Amino acid sequence: MGTATATGTAARSTAAATVLALVLAVLAALGATTVTAPAADAAAKGEVTGEIRPGGFPVKMRWFDADWRFLGSRKVTNGIYSISLAPGTYYLQFTDERPAYNVDKFAPTDLKVRVRSGDFVQRNVRMQPGAAITGTVRAGGKPAGGARVVAANSNEQSFETKANGKGQFAIGGLPIGSYSVFTYERTKTWVGRSTFIRGLRPGDRANTAIALNQRAGKLQVRLRAGGETMRETAFVTAVSKATGQFWTVKARRGKAVFAGLYPGKYRMVAPGVGNWLPQEGAIDGAKVPANGGADLVSVFTWTKAAASVQGYVVNAEHPELDLAGARVRLFAADGRLLGTARSDSTGQFFIGGQLLTQTGVTAVVDPDPTNGSAYLGEKPYRCKFGTTEVAGVALKVGTTTQLGDLLLPYLPVEQQDGFPQNDPNCEAAEPAA
Repeated sequence: MGTATATGTAARSTAAATVLALVLAVLAALGATTVTAPAADAAAKGEVTGEIRPGGFPVKMRWFDADWRFLGSRKVTNGIYSISLAPGTYYLQFTDERPAYNVDKFAPTDLKVRVRSGDFVQRNVRMQPGAAITGTVRAGGKPAGGARVVAANSNEQSFETKANGKGQFAIGGLPIGSYSVFTYERTKTWVGRSTFIRGLRPGDRANTAIALNQRAGKLQVRLRAGGETMRETAFVTAVSKATGQFWTVKARRGKAVFAGLYPGKYRMVAPGVGNWLPQEGAIDGAKVPANGGADLVSVFTWTKAAASVQGYVVNAEHPELDLAGARVRLFAADGRLLGTARSDSTGQFFIGGQLLTQTGVTAVVDPDPTNGSAYLGEKPYRCKFGTTEVAGVALKVGTTTQLGDLLLPYLPVEQQDGFPQNDPNCEAAEPAA
Protein backbone atom coordinates (compact mmCIF):
# COMPACT_ATOMS: atom_id res chain seq x y z
CA MET A 1 0.00 0.00 0.00
CA GLY A 2 1.39 3.39 -0.98
CA THR A 3 1.65 6.29 1.44
CA ALA A 4 0.84 9.88 0.49
CA THR A 5 2.37 12.85 2.25
CA ALA A 6 0.62 16.03 3.35
CA THR A 7 2.08 19.50 2.86
CA GLY A 8 0.95 22.93 4.02
CA THR A 9 0.14 25.12 1.00
CA ALA A 10 2.14 23.44 -1.73
CA ALA A 11 1.04 23.66 -5.35
CA ARG A 12 -0.98 26.84 -4.80
CA SER A 13 -2.00 27.13 -8.44
CA THR A 14 -3.24 23.54 -8.51
CA ALA A 15 -5.19 24.06 -5.31
CA ALA A 16 -6.71 27.29 -6.64
CA ALA A 17 -7.91 25.53 -9.78
CA THR A 18 -9.37 22.78 -7.62
CA VAL A 19 -11.26 25.30 -5.50
CA LEU A 20 -12.73 27.22 -8.43
CA ALA A 21 -13.93 24.07 -10.16
CA LEU A 22 -15.46 22.79 -6.93
CA VAL A 23 -17.16 26.09 -6.07
CA LEU A 24 -18.78 26.27 -9.50
CA ALA A 25 -19.99 22.69 -9.08
CA VAL A 26 -21.38 23.44 -5.60
CA LEU A 27 -23.26 26.53 -6.80
CA ALA A 28 -24.65 24.64 -9.75
CA ALA A 29 -25.88 21.90 -7.46
CA LEU A 30 -27.52 24.37 -5.08
CA GLY A 31 -29.34 26.16 -7.84
CA ALA A 32 -29.99 23.32 -10.15
CA THR A 33 -33.29 21.73 -11.02
CA THR A 34 -33.58 18.11 -12.03
CA VAL A 35 -33.57 17.64 -15.80
CA THR A 36 -35.60 14.69 -16.96
CA ALA A 37 -35.24 12.88 -20.24
CA PRO A 38 -38.03 13.37 -22.78
CA ALA A 39 -40.73 10.73 -22.69
CA ALA A 40 -40.14 7.99 -25.21
CA ASP A 41 -42.11 5.02 -26.39
CA ALA A 42 -41.13 1.96 -24.33
CA ALA A 43 -40.49 -0.04 -27.50
CA ALA A 44 -37.91 2.56 -28.63
CA LYS A 45 -35.78 2.21 -25.51
CA GLY A 46 -32.72 0.07 -24.99
CA GLU A 47 -31.64 -1.68 -21.80
CA VAL A 48 -28.23 -1.81 -20.14
CA THR A 49 -27.49 -4.28 -17.36
CA GLY A 50 -24.44 -5.63 -15.62
CA GLU A 51 -22.74 -6.97 -12.53
CA ILE A 52 -20.97 -4.72 -10.02
CA ARG A 53 -17.73 -6.18 -8.71
CA PRO A 54 -16.71 -6.66 -6.00
CA GLY A 55 -20.01 -6.99 -4.17
CA GLY A 56 -21.06 -7.10 -0.55
CA PHE A 57 -21.69 -3.38 0.09
CA PRO A 58 -24.52 -0.93 -0.71
CA VAL A 59 -24.25 0.84 -4.08
CA LYS A 60 -26.19 3.72 -5.60
CA MET A 61 -26.40 4.26 -9.35
CA ARG A 62 -26.90 7.72 -10.83
CA TRP A 63 -27.34 8.44 -14.52
CA PHE A 64 -26.59 11.57 -16.55
CA ASP A 65 -27.00 12.67 -20.15
CA ALA A 66 -24.06 13.24 -22.51
CA ASP A 67 -23.49 16.71 -20.97
CA TRP A 68 -23.48 15.33 -17.42
CA ARG A 69 -26.92 16.73 -16.59
CA PHE A 70 -28.42 14.66 -13.78
CA LEU A 71 -31.35 12.46 -14.82
CA GLY A 72 -32.03 10.12 -11.90
CA SER A 73 -30.74 7.69 -9.28
CA ARG A 74 -31.62 4.42 -7.59
CA LYS A 75 -30.19 1.87 -5.20
CA VAL A 76 -28.66 -1.29 -6.63
CA THR A 77 -29.61 -4.57 -4.98
CA ASN A 78 -27.85 -7.94 -5.20
CA GLY A 79 -24.89 -6.43 -7.06
CA ILE A 80 -26.72 -6.29 -10.42
CA TYR A 81 -27.96 -3.11 -12.07
CA SER A 82 -30.40 -2.66 -14.95
CA ILE A 83 -31.77 0.46 -16.61
CA SER A 84 -33.93 1.24 -19.67
CA LEU A 85 -33.11 4.45 -21.52
CA ALA A 86 -34.12 6.21 -24.72
CA PRO A 87 -31.52 6.01 -27.52
CA GLY A 88 -28.52 8.23 -26.85
CA THR A 89 -25.27 8.57 -24.92
CA TYR A 90 -25.28 8.47 -21.12
CA TYR A 91 -22.96 8.31 -18.13
CA LEU A 92 -23.70 5.86 -15.32
CA GLN A 93 -22.04 6.54 -11.97
CA PHE A 94 -21.74 3.95 -9.20
CA THR A 95 -20.92 4.96 -5.61
CA ASP A 96 -20.16 2.96 -2.48
CA GLU A 97 -22.80 4.11 0.02
CA ARG A 98 -20.97 3.12 3.19
CA PRO A 99 -20.24 6.00 5.64
CA ALA A 100 -17.70 8.62 4.55
CA TYR A 101 -15.38 7.70 7.45
CA ASN A 102 -15.02 4.10 6.24
CA VAL A 103 -11.43 3.92 4.93
CA ASP A 104 -12.21 0.68 3.07
CA LYS A 105 -14.76 2.36 0.77
CA PHE A 106 -14.44 1.96 -2.97
CA ALA A 107 -14.03 5.03 -5.17
CA PRO A 108 -16.91 6.21 -7.41
CA THR A 109 -16.85 4.59 -10.85
CA ASP A 110 -18.17 6.14 -14.08
CA LEU A 111 -19.33 4.17 -17.11
CA LYS A 112 -20.11 5.73 -20.50
CA VAL A 113 -22.80 3.86 -22.44
CA ARG A 114 -24.41 4.30 -25.84
CA VAL A 115 -28.00 3.09 -25.98
CA ARG A 116 -29.63 1.99 -29.22
CA SER A 117 -33.30 1.31 -29.82
CA GLY A 118 -34.25 -2.23 -28.84
CA ASP A 119 -30.73 -3.17 -27.68
CA PHE A 120 -30.17 -5.31 -24.60
CA VAL A 121 -26.50 -5.19 -23.62
CA GLN A 122 -24.36 -6.20 -20.64
CA ARG A 123 -21.71 -3.81 -19.27
CA ASN A 124 -20.09 -5.02 -16.07
CA VAL A 125 -18.59 -2.55 -13.59
CA ARG A 126 -15.39 -3.10 -11.61
CA MET A 127 -14.93 -0.62 -8.77
CA GLN A 128 -11.45 0.35 -7.54
CA PRO A 129 -10.41 0.61 -3.89
CA GLY A 130 -10.54 4.21 -2.77
CA ALA A 131 -7.78 6.19 -1.13
CA ALA A 132 -8.29 7.68 2.33
CA ILE A 133 -7.25 10.77 4.26
CA THR A 134 -7.14 10.55 8.05
CA GLY A 135 -5.95 12.84 10.79
CA THR A 136 -6.70 15.00 13.79
CA VAL A 137 -8.00 18.56 13.96
CA ARG A 138 -7.02 20.92 16.77
CA ALA A 139 -8.41 24.43 17.14
CA GLY A 140 -6.78 26.92 19.49
CA GLY A 141 -4.66 24.06 20.81
CA LYS A 142 -7.62 21.83 21.71
CA PRO A 143 -9.28 18.90 19.90
CA ALA A 144 -11.86 20.31 17.47
CA GLY A 145 -14.79 17.97 17.93
CA GLY A 146 -17.44 18.31 15.23
CA ALA A 147 -15.12 20.09 12.78
CA ARG A 148 -16.19 19.71 9.15
CA VAL A 149 -13.40 18.39 6.91
CA VAL A 150 -13.70 18.59 3.10
CA ALA A 151 -11.35 16.95 0.59
CA ALA A 152 -11.70 18.42 -2.93
CA ASN A 153 -10.00 17.42 -6.17
CA SER A 154 -9.66 19.11 -9.58
CA ASN A 155 -12.43 16.98 -11.12
CA GLU A 156 -15.16 18.92 -9.29
CA GLN A 157 -15.52 16.14 -6.72
CA SER A 158 -15.67 16.77 -2.99
CA PHE A 159 -15.87 14.37 -0.06
CA GLU A 160 -16.50 15.38 3.52
CA THR A 161 -16.88 14.14 7.05
CA LYS A 162 -17.06 15.42 10.63
CA ALA A 163 -14.40 14.95 13.27
CA ASN A 164 -15.34 13.00 16.40
CA GLY A 165 -15.17 14.42 19.92
CA LYS A 166 -11.39 13.96 19.97
CA GLY A 167 -10.94 15.83 16.68
CA GLN A 168 -10.18 12.64 14.77
CA PHE A 169 -11.49 12.22 11.22
CA ALA A 170 -11.31 9.89 8.24
CA ILE A 171 -12.49 10.29 4.63
CA GLY A 172 -12.53 7.11 2.55
CA GLY A 173 -13.55 6.20 -0.99
CA LEU A 174 -11.38 8.85 -2.69
CA PRO A 175 -10.62 8.55 -6.42
CA ILE A 176 -7.09 8.86 -7.80
CA GLY A 177 -5.75 12.42 -7.63
CA SER A 178 -4.46 15.28 -5.51
CA TYR A 179 -6.62 16.91 -2.86
CA SER A 180 -7.01 20.22 -1.07
CA VAL A 181 -8.26 19.64 2.47
CA PHE A 182 -10.35 22.44 3.98
CA THR A 183 -11.37 22.45 7.63
CA TYR A 184 -14.24 24.35 9.23
CA GLU A 185 -14.31 24.58 13.02
CA ARG A 186 -17.79 24.10 14.48
CA THR A 187 -17.99 27.36 16.47
CA LYS A 188 -16.43 29.43 13.65
CA THR A 189 -13.91 30.83 16.13
CA TRP A 190 -10.72 29.31 14.70
CA VAL A 191 -9.41 28.87 11.17
CA GLY A 192 -6.23 27.75 9.42
CA ARG A 193 -4.61 27.31 6.03
CA SER A 194 -5.68 24.47 3.76
CA THR A 195 -3.62 21.30 3.44
CA PHE A 196 -2.60 19.93 0.03
CA ILE A 197 -2.17 16.18 -0.42
CA ARG A 198 -0.57 15.16 -3.68
CA GLY A 199 -0.99 12.08 -5.85
CA LEU A 200 -3.26 9.65 -4.02
CA ARG A 201 -3.53 6.23 -5.66
CA PRO A 202 -5.99 3.35 -5.07
CA GLY A 203 -5.57 2.07 -1.53
CA ASP A 204 -3.32 4.94 -0.36
CA ARG A 205 -3.86 6.35 3.12
CA ALA A 206 -2.56 9.80 3.99
CA ASN A 207 -2.46 10.96 7.60
CA THR A 208 -2.23 14.64 8.44
CA ALA A 209 -2.41 16.84 11.53
CA ILE A 210 -4.52 19.97 11.05
CA ALA A 211 -3.99 22.93 13.37
CA LEU A 212 -6.43 25.85 13.35
CA ASN A 213 -4.59 28.53 15.31
CA GLN A 214 -5.81 31.73 13.63
CA ARG A 215 -8.73 33.70 15.05
CA ALA A 216 -11.55 33.61 12.49
CA GLY A 217 -13.27 36.76 11.26
CA LYS A 218 -16.52 37.82 9.63
CA LEU A 219 -17.42 39.42 6.32
CA GLN A 220 -20.65 41.16 5.34
CA VAL A 221 -21.05 41.84 1.62
CA ARG A 222 -23.64 44.11 0.05
CA LEU A 223 -24.87 42.70 -3.26
CA ARG A 224 -25.72 45.01 -6.16
CA ALA A 225 -26.67 44.74 -9.84
CA GLY A 226 -27.56 47.41 -12.37
CA GLY A 227 -27.04 50.16 -9.81
CA GLU A 228 -29.58 48.66 -7.42
CA THR A 229 -29.59 46.29 -4.45
CA MET A 230 -29.89 42.65 -5.51
CA ARG A 231 -33.02 41.52 -3.68
CA GLU A 232 -33.24 37.95 -4.94
CA THR A 233 -32.20 35.04 -2.76
CA ALA A 234 -29.09 33.18 -3.95
CA PHE A 235 -26.22 31.03 -2.70
CA VAL A 236 -22.93 32.92 -3.05
CA THR A 237 -19.38 31.87 -2.21
CA ALA A 238 -16.48 33.87 -0.77
CA VAL A 239 -13.01 32.49 -1.61
CA SER A 240 -9.93 33.43 0.40
CA LYS A 241 -7.14 34.81 -1.78
CA ALA A 242 -4.63 33.69 0.86
CA THR A 243 -5.65 30.05 1.30
CA GLY A 244 -8.13 29.14 -1.44
CA GLN A 245 -10.65 28.00 1.17
CA PHE A 246 -14.27 28.85 0.41
CA TRP A 247 -17.44 29.58 2.35
CA THR A 248 -20.94 29.39 0.83
CA VAL A 249 -23.96 31.14 2.35
CA LYS A 250 -27.51 32.00 1.37
CA ALA A 251 -27.76 35.71 0.60
CA ARG A 252 -30.98 37.49 1.56
CA ARG A 253 -32.28 41.01 0.98
CA GLY A 254 -29.11 42.16 -0.72
CA LYS A 255 -26.61 40.97 1.90
CA ALA A 256 -24.36 37.95 2.36
CA VAL A 257 -22.87 37.35 5.81
CA PHE A 258 -19.91 34.98 6.23
CA ALA A 259 -18.37 33.77 9.51
CA GLY A 260 -15.33 31.67 10.43
CA LEU A 261 -13.12 33.27 7.75
CA TYR A 262 -9.35 33.40 7.35
CA PRO A 263 -7.87 36.93 7.48
CA GLY A 264 -7.22 38.77 4.23
CA LYS A 265 -8.81 39.63 0.90
CA TYR A 266 -11.63 37.74 -0.81
CA ARG A 267 -13.22 37.19 -4.18
CA MET A 268 -16.79 36.13 -4.88
CA VAL A 269 -18.17 33.32 -7.00
CA ALA A 270 -21.80 34.17 -7.69
CA PRO A 271 -24.46 32.30 -9.69
CA GLY A 272 -26.71 33.83 -12.30
CA VAL A 273 -29.50 35.76 -10.58
CA GLY A 274 -32.51 37.27 -12.31
CA ASN A 275 -31.31 38.74 -15.60
CA TRP A 276 -27.65 38.78 -14.49
CA LEU A 277 -25.19 36.09 -15.54
CA PRO A 278 -22.89 34.08 -13.23
CA GLN A 279 -19.83 36.05 -12.25
CA GLU A 280 -16.55 35.68 -10.41
CA GLY A 281 -14.54 38.65 -9.22
CA ALA A 282 -13.06 40.63 -6.37
CA ILE A 283 -15.23 41.78 -3.50
CA ASP A 284 -14.66 45.54 -3.38
CA GLY A 285 -13.02 46.56 -0.13
CA ALA A 286 -13.12 43.09 1.40
CA LYS A 287 -10.36 42.53 3.96
CA VAL A 288 -11.11 40.37 6.97
CA PRO A 289 -9.13 41.59 10.03
CA ALA A 290 -6.44 39.34 11.51
CA ASN A 291 -7.70 39.67 15.08
CA GLY A 292 -11.00 37.89 14.60
CA GLY A 293 -12.84 41.11 13.76
CA ALA A 294 -15.45 41.86 11.10
CA ASP A 295 -15.47 43.69 7.76
CA LEU A 296 -19.03 44.96 7.32
CA VAL A 297 -18.86 47.41 4.38
CA SER A 298 -17.72 45.36 1.36
CA VAL A 299 -19.59 45.29 -1.96
CA PHE A 300 -19.95 42.82 -4.83
CA THR A 301 -21.62 43.87 -8.09
CA TRP A 302 -23.03 41.80 -10.93
CA THR A 303 -22.08 43.54 -14.18
CA LYS A 304 -22.86 40.99 -16.91
CA ALA A 305 -26.47 41.25 -18.05
CA ALA A 306 -28.00 38.32 -19.93
CA ALA A 307 -29.96 38.63 -23.17
CA SER A 308 -33.66 39.47 -23.01
CA VAL A 309 -36.71 39.92 -25.23
CA GLN A 310 -39.48 42.51 -25.13
CA GLY A 311 -42.58 43.18 -27.22
CA TYR A 312 -46.35 43.65 -27.33
CA VAL A 313 -49.24 41.30 -28.09
CA VAL A 314 -52.06 42.95 -30.06
CA ASN A 315 -55.31 41.95 -31.78
CA ALA A 316 -54.49 41.13 -35.42
CA GLU A 317 -57.95 42.35 -36.56
CA HIS A 318 -57.66 45.54 -34.51
CA PRO A 319 -53.92 46.28 -33.99
CA GLU A 320 -54.78 49.29 -31.86
CA LEU A 321 -56.11 46.89 -29.18
CA ASP A 322 -53.61 45.42 -26.72
CA LEU A 323 -54.15 41.86 -25.48
CA ALA A 324 -53.53 41.12 -21.80
CA GLY A 325 -52.91 37.60 -20.50
CA ALA A 326 -51.43 36.11 -23.68
CA ARG A 327 -48.70 33.51 -23.22
CA VAL A 328 -45.36 34.16 -24.93
CA ARG A 329 -42.76 31.39 -25.12
CA LEU A 330 -39.21 31.41 -26.49
CA PHE A 331 -37.75 28.25 -28.03
CA ALA A 332 -34.10 27.67 -28.94
CA ALA A 333 -33.10 26.39 -32.37
CA ASP A 334 -32.97 22.83 -30.95
CA GLY A 335 -36.50 23.10 -29.52
CA ARG A 336 -35.60 23.76 -25.88
CA LEU A 337 -37.91 26.10 -23.97
CA LEU A 338 -35.88 29.19 -23.01
CA GLY A 339 -38.48 31.23 -21.17
CA THR A 340 -42.14 32.11 -20.73
CA ALA A 341 -44.01 35.32 -19.95
CA ARG A 342 -47.55 36.73 -20.03
CA SER A 343 -48.56 40.03 -21.53
CA ASP A 344 -49.64 42.68 -19.02
CA SER A 345 -52.61 45.06 -19.16
CA THR A 346 -50.87 47.07 -21.90
CA GLY A 347 -50.06 43.95 -23.94
CA GLN A 348 -46.36 44.22 -23.06
CA PHE A 349 -44.21 41.20 -22.20
CA PHE A 350 -40.60 40.72 -21.13
CA ILE A 351 -38.60 37.49 -21.06
CA GLY A 352 -35.28 37.56 -19.23
CA GLY A 353 -33.41 35.12 -17.03
CA GLN A 354 -30.17 33.42 -18.01
CA LEU A 355 -30.44 33.87 -21.80
CA LEU A 356 -27.18 33.68 -23.77
CA THR A 357 -26.20 34.91 -27.23
CA GLN A 358 -27.81 32.67 -29.87
CA THR A 359 -29.66 32.68 -33.18
CA GLY A 360 -32.58 30.75 -34.63
CA VAL A 361 -34.86 31.47 -31.67
CA THR A 362 -38.64 31.29 -32.18
CA ALA A 363 -41.27 33.26 -30.24
CA VAL A 364 -44.67 31.54 -29.97
CA VAL A 365 -47.74 33.47 -28.77
CA ASP A 366 -51.10 31.96 -27.78
CA PRO A 367 -53.88 32.41 -25.20
CA ASP A 368 -52.55 29.39 -23.24
CA PRO A 369 -55.31 26.79 -23.65
CA THR A 370 -54.09 25.06 -20.47
CA ASN A 371 -55.94 27.81 -18.58
CA GLY A 372 -59.20 26.33 -19.85
CA SER A 373 -60.08 29.17 -22.21
CA ALA A 374 -58.85 30.59 -25.50
CA TYR A 375 -60.56 33.93 -24.86
CA LEU A 376 -58.62 37.19 -24.74
CA GLY A 377 -59.58 40.85 -25.01
CA GLU A 378 -62.41 42.98 -23.68
CA LYS A 379 -66.02 43.23 -24.89
CA PRO A 380 -67.07 43.88 -27.58
CA TYR A 381 -63.81 42.41 -28.91
CA ARG A 382 -63.49 39.46 -26.54
CA CYS A 383 -62.95 36.42 -28.74
CA LYS A 384 -61.14 33.13 -29.04
CA PHE A 385 -57.63 33.59 -30.39
CA GLY A 386 -55.23 31.30 -32.19
CA THR A 387 -51.42 31.21 -32.33
CA THR A 388 -48.72 33.24 -34.01
CA GLU A 389 -44.98 32.64 -34.35
CA VAL A 390 -41.95 34.80 -35.02
CA ALA A 391 -38.97 32.78 -36.24
CA GLY A 392 -35.32 33.71 -36.70
CA VAL A 393 -35.00 35.82 -33.55
CA ALA A 394 -31.39 36.60 -32.56
CA LEU A 395 -30.38 37.11 -28.92
CA LYS A 396 -27.28 38.90 -27.66
CA VAL A 397 -25.93 39.06 -24.12
CA GLY A 398 -26.40 42.52 -22.62
CA THR A 399 -29.08 43.47 -25.16
CA THR A 400 -32.89 43.49 -25.06
CA THR A 401 -34.20 42.32 -28.44
CA GLN A 402 -37.33 44.25 -29.41
CA LEU A 403 -39.95 42.17 -31.22
CA GLY A 404 -42.44 45.01 -31.64
CA ASP A 405 -46.14 44.20 -32.06
CA LEU A 406 -46.99 40.49 -32.33
CA LEU A 407 -50.33 40.13 -34.14
CA LEU A 408 -52.51 37.42 -32.60
CA PRO A 409 -55.30 36.23 -34.94
CA TYR A 410 -58.84 35.13 -34.12
CA LEU A 411 -59.67 31.46 -34.38
CA PRO A 412 -61.84 30.64 -37.42
CA VAL A 413 -65.44 31.78 -37.03
CA GLU A 414 -66.73 28.21 -36.81
CA GLN A 415 -64.63 27.73 -33.64
CA GLN A 416 -66.07 30.78 -31.87
CA ASP A 417 -68.82 30.36 -29.27
CA GLY A 418 -70.59 33.55 -30.27
CA PHE A 419 -72.49 35.86 -27.98
CA PRO A 420 -74.25 39.18 -28.62
CA GLN A 421 -71.37 41.48 -27.72
CA ASN A 422 -68.72 39.68 -29.77
CA ASP A 423 -66.85 41.40 -32.56
CA PRO A 424 -68.77 40.39 -35.72
CA ASN A 425 -65.50 39.03 -37.12
CA CYS A 426 -65.42 36.30 -34.49
CA GLU A 427 -69.12 35.49 -34.05
CA ALA A 428 -70.11 31.89 -34.62
CA ALA A 429 -72.09 31.15 -37.74
CA GLU A 430 -75.85 30.80 -37.37
CA PRO A 431 -76.93 27.19 -36.91
CA ALA A 432 -78.20 25.61 -40.10
CA ALA A 433 -81.98 25.69 -40.49
